[in-house]
Amino acid sequence: MKVIYQICGKISLLCYIFILYQIWHLCQFGGIRAHFMVLLPSGTVFLMSFVLWLISRKYRKKEDDNTPMKRKILWAEGIVVSIATAYLIGQIIYTGIPYNGALSWKIDQRLNQKEVTLEHDNFFENGVEGVLADLDEALDMPEELYIVNQYQMTFDETGKIKTIYTFLYGQDENGKTNTYLIDYDESSGPNITVRINGNATTDYEEDKRLEPMLTILQKAPCEEAVKTWAQADIGEEYEILYMGRRSFNSASGLEYLPGDADGDGTETGTSSFGQMYEEGEILGFEVSLHIPDVEYVTPVRYIMEPEYISPEALNEEQEQQQTETAKEAGTWSVDNTDGTMYFFLDEKLGWRLVVADAAAGSRFYKMEKTEDGGTSWEICNEDPFGGEIGVTEGLVFFDENFGFAGLTGASQSYSRLYMTRDGGATFTQVQLPMDSVTELPESGREAGFTVNDYDYLSMPEEQDGSLTILAVTGAGEQEGILFQSTDQGETWSYGGVSTAAS
Repeated sequence: MKVIYQICGKISLLCYIFILYQIWHLCQFGGIRAHFMVLLPSGTVFLMSFVLWLISRKYRKKEDDNTPMKRKILWAEGIVVSIATAYLIGQIIYTGIPYNGALSWKIDQRLNQKEVTLEHDNFFENGVEGVLADLDEALDMPEELYIVNQYQMTFDETGKIKTIYTFLYGQDENGKTNTYLIDYDESSGPNITVRINGNATTDYEEDKRLEPMLTILQKAPCEEAVKTWAQADIGEEYEILYMGRRSFNSASGLEYLPGDADGDGTETGTSSFGQMYEEGEILGFEVSLHIPDVEYVTPVRYIMEPEYISPEALNEEQEQQQTETAKEAGTWSVDNTDGTMYFFLDEKLGWRLVVADAAAGSRFYKMEKTEDGGTSWEICNEDPFGGEIGVTEGLVFFDENFGFAGLTGASQSYSRLYMTRDGGATFTQVQLPMDSVTELPESGREAGFTVNDYDYLSMPEEQDGSLTILAVTGAGEQEGILFQSTDQGETWSYGGVSTAAS
């Protein structure tokens, strides 16, 4: 009995530690089935050995418990069990912390994922309202919902819903924002998977409200359009896509629907898209009906309360956006749509080089100035570069009067700098003392360059009242000749060479 007591005790101890290790491994990596095949036999051995250990313990001689050696072994075993238990249970708990193991994902899924049965699974019969009714019954969703990105739903020619994907959010009666990432695939089962409490940009834009989609779909003849496609044997699956209030620069596929999409009690907008021939855009709440697998069929775009935006209004909006971007840039910035270069000294005072004419990759510029943050602009110089054409390299002002503008050739193999001391009213070309250069960068000497090859001038940089210009052999080069000025560009002096490392 003494031997059984000793052997079963050791086996129980080893099995206990092994089981804890397997549980940790399961919580870390998952795989219930694989671990079950290991835990079942090891658990069985542990129970059997532990029961035998308890039985044999009753028949041990009491004097055996008082021997010094037995007490030492008992203490050693207790320490081993305590350390192993503390470490392995600590690791198990750690796997429950978000993103640290499979257990954390199971906990997250338990807390933040819901399964909702889709009872109203026919779009033609129940509309999207049926889907929302099923979701609301299970989740008690807010009355006013918004889309984060889009509402996307596919169905067959009978209206049977195949897939749903959308990310919705709204504010509950307590003022808390709730999010719902909704995903449904008929092939995976009858349930809609909903992830709640997710992270999303929830700025409650009126253009992203979900209600206008429901208003449009109540009037949109989606079923008739699908029947026409189905009879022509075009496609097997169809889709509606809603992205809120959208703009279109073409009337292709647009179909006007009368109604009050924004819910303000008044129907507005135009029913004619003839203005689109004069360019511009049409802006309105829109739902697209299309065939995902057939690209040549133009989607039907049901649009309600459309608003025509003229090219002039679009240009003004673009200009305002670029102006705000330029204010935040901290340096010069370029409007890539028309090549205009902006620079703002502060929130109010700014300048811009506007393309007045362009040909063969080069441009002729005029300079405009604003003193009211870009609300109005006035021409301050009709020809800042003295008749030269090219592409602007940069524009910078160090105060309301003193600044520089750069002009480079289309090939960017050379550039010129122009300086103003009267806020852009006049410019003079910067002349550097190239004849005072005594040394060229090592890479330039090895390439056989002369001082005349260093004719690409970078925009000046200011530090502690000193201006520095780097002359290099072409755009993007870092090794070149330095020139410095301590009197705001009145005079320039050779300052040595600059290497790529420096």
